[in-house]
Amino acid sequence: MKKKHSYCAGQNKIGYSFILPSLIGFLLFMVYPIFNSFFLSFMKWNMMKGLSASKFIGLKNYFDVFDNEYFRAGLLNNFKFVIMAVPLLIILSLVIANFLNMNIFGRLALRAMYFMPYVATITAAAVVFSALFHPEFGPINGVLRMIGFTDPPKWTASIKWALPTVALFWIWKNIGYCIVIFLAGLQGISSTYYEAASIDGAGKFSQFIHITMPLVSPTTFFLTITSVISSFQVFAEINVMTKGGPGTSTVTIVYHIFDKAFRFFDMGYASAVSWVFFIIVIAITAIQWVGQKKWVNYV
Repeated sequence: MKKKHSYCAGQNKIGYSFILPSLIGFLLFMVYPIFNSFFLSFMKWNMMKGLSASKFIGLKNYFDVFDNEYFRAGLLNNFKFVIMAVPLLIILSLVIANFLNMNIFGRLALRAMYFMPYVATITAAAVVFSALFHPEFGPINGVLRMIGFTDPPKWTASIKWALPTVALFWIWKNIGYCIVIFLAGLQGISSTYYEAASIDGAGKFSQFIHITMPLVSPTTFFLTITSVISSFQVFAEINVMTKGGPGTSTVTIVYHIFDKAFRFFDMGYASAVSWVFFIIVIAITAIQWVGQKKWVNYV
């Protein structure tokens, strides 16, 4: 018995040795920065001057957050982005996944094609997308002029169209991931449901509404939560395509945090914005979690 105990203890030590590098990295680069940012949110600290120049100012950073016009613009743009992008992403993903779940020619190749944008480098993809939607020399506006549009949109150079253009890119970039997750959910639905519905005379559209959508609702809920969080965290697309402009039309909270922290080196204020942002995201996720009880069906 003693030998068995020492053997298990040795096995545990080997296991812990394997996870130790990841654990150290997690503590150093995730846990410590989180607690440090909370501490810094109560400080006035310019990163370039060092910790010796820091000063405790209490809740002033948090009051400044809500007084800052860029934060308010970023929060409004984030909500606009969610409303524009997430419903369209979920609907398109489900429709396309349902189509790719059918026994059609070349469906494996189509699945790979839809997933390719998701694995592409976001910076390179955003640069290409910006070139396609260039207001003067882009091929998109070139085609629009050819078919009769004398004054096509200015896209990222327009206050009206900049945020929708970024949202369009975000949808294109993430739709492949959502399609794959929906495909996994669709393939878990038993074919007997559809066979019984066909016998009762239900058409394809009716089957989709009354069978597919209810049974895939847990997957829809998962993708809705993750997509909303991801859309609130949009940054690289903004940084590459618009830099928050024109004006404040594409400023988001994460871009505002980056701007304050790494352009103006005001780490205390940026940390306060981060914690306010965290609370907002948690609150929205909690609302979604409570609301899912009314429309998600767990079979």
